[in-house]
Amino acid sequence: MTVFDTNFLIDLLNDEPGISYIVDSYKNPKTTTINAFELFYGAWHSSKPKENIVEIKSLLKSLSILDVDLAAAQKAAEIHSGLKNSGSSLELEDILIAGIVITNNEELVTNNIKHFKCIPGLKYNSWKQGDYGR
Repeated sequence: MTVFDTNFLIDLLNDEPGISYIVDSYKNPKTTTINAFELFYGAWHSSKPKENIVEIKSLLKSLSILDVDLAAAQKAAEIHSGLKNSGSSLELEDILIAGIVITNNEELVTNNIKHFKCIPGLKYNSWKQGDYGR
């Protein structure tokens, strides 16, 4: 039960050393529509947008994609409100990703631990830092 964050997917697209072995260790990997948005956004701002979009589409076909449904939207709003009330903030994309991951009882594979550490109830781990959270 794993959701790949955008930074993991970028490393996968860039064929970073050892990343294929890590991918193979996960069963039924997923990502979210928000992560797909971030990948496409990055592609449009790259020097080769059309080539990168083709690669992204191919990668996304190999993953299950989780959407923002009503439960995820409600959870994301709760997270966003809680962070604002505590004086913290995160990018809205990260909040939406967290809402999707939590409501689907998944674990986020990310290298942005500092972004997600402040979200109660979010399960995450880093493939680079060995940092795990619950």
